[in-house]
Amino acid sequence: MASPYGTIMNIWNLHSLLYHEAMMKRESGTQNLAEVFQSEQVLDMDTAKEIIGTASRMTVFRKLKELGYYSSYSHHGKYYTLCTIPRFDRNGLWSYGGVHFSRHGSLMETIPVFVKRSEIGYFASELEELLKVFVHNALGNLYTSGHLLREQVGNQYLYLSPILAESQLYARKKLLAEGIAKSFSKAQLTQDEIDEHAKFFLSVLNEKQRRLYLGLESLILGHGGDVRMAGIAGVNVKTVSRGRKELLSKEINPDRIRREGAGRPPLKKTKS
Repeated sequence: MASPYGTIMNIWNLHSLLYHEAMMKRESGTQNLAEVFQSEQVLDMDTAKEIIGTASRMTVFRKLKELGYYSSYSHHGKYYTLCTIPRFDRNGLWSYGGVHFSRHGSLMETIPVFVKRSEIGYFASELEELLKVFVHNALGNLYTSGHLLREQVGNQYLYLSPILAESQLYARKKLLAEGIAKSFSKAQLTQDEIDEHAKFFLSVLNEKQRRLYLGLESLILGHGGDVRMAGIAGVNVKTVSRGRKELLSKEINPDRIRREGAGRPPLKKTKS
């Protein structure tokens, strides 16, 4: 008759053997996955499952976590690479076979980092050129959630950091104005080209700034200046005239965009 002690030891040895085999299988799967990554650089979920020999996404993510990994910010995050593989550029970006990765994480995590680091904010077109992916949906979500602010500049939205928005907007408008001034200084510009640059410059100014700028240009042109500048800007000649008169009077309130009393009159309450 077998002793109880012997039976317990046999069960213990069996458990130990099964545990050892499971650990060996686990290590083998992880090692195989690491080796294929070194060869292929980038894998998707289905390929990783096949290498490990599992149908479970959780098992794949567990092994990826053991190895250390990045998810792509392109292709809806469906591709993966190990942390040791990417050679990120100075912006923290790396691409392989048309799949894009960021040191900062997903697209929703990467965009705010870029915007925060910029002195002049970003237009969507600039971010798309940099990141090589469509960004409008992500920008819309980031703006709605309050992670980014935006201001319309010309016919585009400029995306700004909530902390640095004021300085970024000022720097961007200054840069645009300097660019337009340089273009004016170049020889051989046609009148149509000058007018087009002037229209773009006016589009980044607020109402009062536009009025005063048009008034200044009218003063420089002299006789007929009001009509000329009104035609370029597409505004009523009275707007240019008012801006010119405000400059001549030197009575300008820097804290107001419209003159006092301008704008829609308040609604009168009616007796019930």
